Amino acid sequence: MAGLFERSVLGLDVGSHGIKAAELKVSPRDLTAGQFRVHPRIDAEAPLDEHLQRFISMHHFPTEQIATALQARQLSTRRLEFPFSDARRLAQAIPFEIEAETPFDLDDIIVDWNILAAERQHGVVAATLARKEHVAAAIAELQDAKVEPQVIEAEGLVLANLAPIFGLTGTHLIADIGHEKTTFCALIDGQPALARSIPVAGRAMTEALVAELGLSFEDAEQRKCEGGILGSLGGASSPGVAAILDRIAREALRTLEAAEARHGSGPVAREAKLTLVGGTARLEKIDEFLAKRTGIDTARLRMPADAKHAALVEGIDPVLFAPALALALRLSGESVTRINFRQGDLSYRQNFEQLFTRELRPTAIYATIFVGILLVSTIASIVLQNGRADRYQSAASQLFAEAFPERGTPPANPATALRNELSAAQDRAEFLGIYSGNRSALVLLAELSNAIPTDLDVRITEVNIDRNLIRLDVDAAGYEAADRLTSVLSETTPFEGAEVAGSIKTDRKTGGVSFNVNIPLAPAGGEV
Repeated sequence: MAGLFERSVLGLDVGSHGIKAAELKVSPRDLTAGQFRVHPRIDAEAPLDEHLQRFISMHHFPTEQIATALQARQLSTRRLEFPFSDARRLAQAIPFEIEAETPFDLDDIIVDWNILAAERQHGVVAATLARKEHVAAAIAELQDAKVEPQVIEAEGLVLANLAPIFGLTGTHLIADIGHEKTTFCALIDGQPALARSIPVAGRAMTEALVAELGLSFEDAEQRKCEGGILGSLGGASSPGVAAILDRIAREALRTLEAAEARHGSGPVAREAKLTLVGGTARLEKIDEFLAKRTGIDTARLRMPADAKHAALVEGIDPVLFAPALALALRLSGESVTRINFRQGDLSYRQNFEQLFTRELRPTAIYATIFVGILLVSTIASIVLQNGRADRYQSAASQLFAEAFPERGTPPANPATALRNELSAAQDRAEFLGIYSGNRSALVLLAELSNAIPTDLDVRITEVNIDRNLIRLDVDAAGYEAADRLTSVLSETTPFEGAEVAGSIKTDRKTGGVSFNVNIPLAPAGGEV
């Protein structure tokens, strides 16, 4: 049954040197890995839509839920504080705060945010803005490749989604060192505080080797990737490559310091850890070089062996696929970030034809079968209930005709008519006092008076009659009168069960006795 509720999400990392995709299978209780693929853009001049179409069709990726990112150089992030943390009030206040700090009109920008801290009367958010024209251009470029992203995140900030999966606690600076740019994401307590990008990375290193060694670009790229350009700890065989890495190190520290200034508490830079991701981050000894230059603990992204989702990266290099994985996580229940620049007239609109694609077709079939079974069951139940009701109606009509033959044709609702007649009979019985043998209380008293001999010296002081019993309080001259009275009554209908109840009391002054006689009655309507 888990497969019925499973969906596939795709994180699409579109870079200048290659396209990477991370597919995850998301269900209510589980998160599993699908395909992780990379497609090099050998001809950088070729249109992106050709690369994307070839890439997606080659690997049969699902396209129903896709997340991608807007480039960091097209974004601007602000840290804002408010005397409230209610999401609705923040949604109203943040755009106006951003408009006051930028030269753009609200109609020309899209603003979204992540909450950094939320207390009852204090809210801190990292608000990110993008030009609407940049978002529209990114959507159009992907649509040309027949790719409709559901979410367009903020490059850099989206890397925060790696934190809970890879256990990046405390303060971390994630550096995505790609081909043409290096993107930083500062995390404080797992929340994205700041992201920025600089236009130097792997390509600049290759160009430095071309200039220094007189190699072709392809040979220099091979030389860089084969290793050896970073020598012993803290050194490099290429001054140009060393200068580029020095700049990356300086910008890393500047990003941490800026995040510390925005966060406003503690020595963030000294306590941080530098985590490396991206294709160029796989260069041999780059972690050692940057650790020496920055003075902070530096390591490539790695999954702890005891992590809950360790199986997600089995058989793949998480350093290479980290940005794509972060985008895929944005569409899962493990997401930290909530930014989506698809807003207003650029909002994602569901194509309902996709409901019957290969991913949802089995679910639709099972749902159709279930609805069909439910419909058949409901119709069968209605037919059976109608048949049972008709039989009850017929039986009630027959009973009414037998009980009241003088009434002629039974009424339309014989069951209700029978219930009304029974209630009326009970009311009459209560009023008349009907007891054993259909006798009224008056009849019983008369029969009781006739049954007691006139020569029997007894005086009945009280008579109580209920449905089941007649109780007599009797005064007599002696014990013989008690015996004779019960004997006489026992021989008379309907008082056969008469007997003295309790003890017989003697009056010392008069010498007489007093006692009680109980006479059980048969149920009303019965014969004694």
